[in-house]
Amino acid sequence: MSLTVEKEHKKVQTEVLVIGGGTAGFAAAIAAARNGAKVILVEQRDHLGGTHSGGMVMMIRSMRHMRAPQGADHKKVMITSYESSFDDQQVVFSIAQEYIDRMLDIGSAWGAKGQATARQLFDPEIAKWVIERMVLDAGVDVWFYSQTTELLLADGSVTGVVIENLQERIEISAKVTIDTTGNGDVCAAAGARFEQGDPHDGNCQPMTLYFVMGGVDLERTLAYIRDNPAEFGQQYVDTVLRMRTEGKPFTVLPFKSKIKEGLANGDYPIPYGIDKVNPDTLTYMARPMFRNGKFRYDLMSHNMDMAYNVDATNRKELTKATIAMRDIAVKMAAFYRKYIPGYEDSYLVHTAQSVGIRDSRRIVGDYTLTKQDVLSGRKFEDGIGRYGSVVDVHDKDGKESLMLAEVGGSGWFHIPYRTLVPSGVRNLLVAGRCISADYAAQGCTRSQAACMMTGQATGTAAALAVKAGVEPREVNIPELQKTLASQNQLI
Repeated sequence: MSLTVEKEHKKVQTEVLVIGGGTAGFAAAIAAARNGAKVILVEQRDHLGGTHSGGMVMMIRSMRHMRAPQGADHKKVMITSYESSFDDQQVVFSIAQEYIDRMLDIGSAWGAKGQATARQLFDPEIAKWVIERMVLDAGVDVWFYSQTTELLLADGSVTGVVIENLQERIEISAKVTIDTTGNGDVCAAAGARFEQGDPHDGNCQPMTLYFVMGGVDLERTLAYIRDNPAEFGQQYVDTVLRMRTEGKPFTVLPFKSKIKEGLANGDYPIPYGIDKVNPDTLTYMARPMFRNGKFRYDLMSHNMDMAYNVDATNRKELTKATIAMRDIAVKMAAFYRKYIPGYEDSYLVHTAQSVGIRDSRRIVGDYTLTKQDVLSGRKFEDGIGRYGSVVDVHDKDGKESLMLAEVGGSGWFHIPYRTLVPSGVRNLLVAGRCISADYAAQGCTRSQAACMMTGQATGTAAALAVKAGVEPREVNIPELQKTLASQNQLI
């Protein structure tokens, strides 16, 4: 059968065009519109927020400085209690804090209004609605179900894109385009240079397909943890039980003895792309979900490294990995029912709408943020915001534990505006996990709060560029910083 549809050809003009409605994209669109620009936001799916919402990554890390765990027991305690920690300095506010406050107002986030925890929990389903309200209230023109198929270029300058669906082919001309696709698709199509993966072997961090288990009797699970301090460590046991008693959020770490038992019996699924699992270095955690004003201890969100050494920009590789990860989610549900106390009558509620991709392309900008910049807490004259997340780099072969390195100096570093400006391309900005950073630094800047912050900075810069009649690279940095500061962002 041949599918032939006569498409209507249209031409549309806007001032700022944002491609990708994920965590960085929605913030970029809001910022551009609030600063006076006419904005179109293009998203290929049916919701905004990306992994933040449809990807079910139900936390924003780190709107405040995040301490790195020291030692095995302290590491367990820190990872378990980040969700309830108001310690140390908060460095990300503005649109990110406004979003959290709106969620708090309707009982869809845990915490205190006007501030955020080190790992801020929220309801990813209600997030879709709240983000849509914020974007529409700002006056953004949202285009769902729209696939970007072609880039409009003229003398090294991006002038817009072509959007297609089954009925239309639309040329959108824009004065400034912002790439918030996550994979840097627009930048790559424009000829911008990029890097990908670990410079030593080219491999990217593992992927995750979040899944939710229902029908959990978490009190039985916690009782098992309480009765086995030798397996979990007494500090971890005390922390989890205290958090539960106080009604605070917490993280449940892997059941290593059960995993070893499951592996021996062939009941524990091996992640895609590797041959074996090391239970002692496994990155895997579960958290009770927060919905309608309280934690649902019978509803657990699971985060597991599921697919290794996958190129997220390759359709065939990503398809195979996605199918494999959904298979793993089903098998993990069976493993939990058979081996983990409290999960005997549990069931798989759903898997995420979108895959959690930790890294793919990293666009080369006018400046590349380095591991040393991050770990030393470096400040930049063109800084657009402060960030203080740990450098979180997951292992790529299932053999080594994840890297969690703390930001030094004052506990935060600046993200320079130049990392958002793709080298050699005009009238194009980039925000989100694909900004210009080296492999280790990206392990920090890929986090949700940084994506929202870089999104806001690019949206603001784009609006200022349009207003001044200059290219984004020529935006007046002090004016950009002053504008961001006036909108409650720390510079």
